[in-house]
Amino acid sequence: MDLVDFKMTKDGLVLVIRHYENVQSILDQIISKLSQMKGFFAAGDKIMLMIERHEMHSHDIPKIISLLREHGIDVAQILIGESFQPDLSALNRMKLLEERETKSGTKVIRKHVRSGQAVVHSGDILVIGNVHAGAELLAGGSIVVFGNVKGTLRAGLNEGDNAVIAALSMQPSLLQISGYTLREVSSYEEPVVVHVKNGKIVVEKAKDIKF
Repeated sequence: MDLVDFKMTKDGLVLVIRHYENVQSILDQIISKLSQMKGFFAAGDKIMLMIERHEMHSHDIPKIISLLREHGIDVAQILIGESFQPDLSALNRMKLLEERETKSGTKVIRKHVRSGQAVVHSGDILVIGNVHAGAELLAGGSIVVFGNVKGTLRAGLNEGDNAVIAALSMQPSLLQISGYTLREVSSYEEPVVVHVKNGKIVVEKAKDIKF
């Protein structure tokens, strides 16, 4: 079954990925599609990405975006919805924020991440600013926010359970580390560290942290 397809809409080209079981098959299909479309794309072309059941496949988004970048294609927006619709009217848009990486491979964002914006990176993410409600960070490694968090943070998508999330204060919409998710989080007005302990996500005050 063909789970990967490029769709042209009035808003631009969309890479549509339907619900799948194995990410490697998706990566292989993307490579096959790009091979078939050889000469269609120019270096630096921007597309939109739509993954059905986006939350279920959040682990794989950095891998998919990285593969596209290897082929000279940038993802400008992630479309969030249950299924692709040609007019995109029922889909939410999350604009990807781009900042230069440091030599260590950490993506540093020196601004607030606002509602409707997303940061996706295969390594660690460092935000110097706030993460507003409706914003989303997806990191292969750990996430550190020098500010307040009200959005969705997903860490450890590549690194696994060893990843951590740290922030100066938070009232997040959702926290995820690797395959563990915490949907109801208390409000913290002081620095906290989120990590996996005994098979679940725990939030601890930074001054009391014990790994």
